[in-house]
Amino acid sequence: MPASPARLASASRAAACRHAHIAVLCAATLASACAGIGTGAMQDVIDSWRNIPIEEAKRQWGPPQAVQALPAGTAYVWTDSVPVARPPGSGPRDAGMERTPVPAQCQRKLVADPHGIVTGGEWRGDACCITALAGRCAALKYRTRG
Repeated sequence: MPASPARLASASRAAACRHAHIAVLCAATLASACAGIGTGAMQDVIDSWRNIPIEEAKRQWGPPQAVQALPAGTAYVWTDSVPVARPPGSGPRDAGMERTPVPAQCQRKLVADPHGIVTGGEWRGDACCITALAGRCAALKYRTRG
C-alpha cells in the first residue's frame, strides 16, 4: 500500500525543519568561531604596543582621530570605517529606493601613561581584524624600526 500524501508531506516538513535547525546551529558555531579569532587577532595587535612609546604608534598608524585625558594618562583613538559591499541584484537600488548602508567600523584605543609609554588599550567594532597575519591588520601590529 503506497504512503499517503499527507504522511509524505509531514515527513518532508519534519526533514526540512531538521535541516533548518542544523543550518542555524552551524551558522552560530561559525559566527562564534570567527568572533573568537577576531578577538584574538585584535587583542594581539593591542598587546603588541605595550611598553612602546605612543609616538611610535602615531608614526605607524597616523594621527589619532581623538585624544582623551584620563586620570592615569591619555587615551589615543583611531577609527576605521569600511564601506559595506553589496553584490549586484541584492536590493532595490535600481529603483532609487535603496537605504544608505551604514559603514562598518573598528575603533582602536591605546592608553599611554604620563611619560608617553603605552600601558594598554582596547578595541571595538564590527570591522576589526579577523587575522593579524596579512594586509591592513598585519600593519597594525607594532613593528620594530630598522
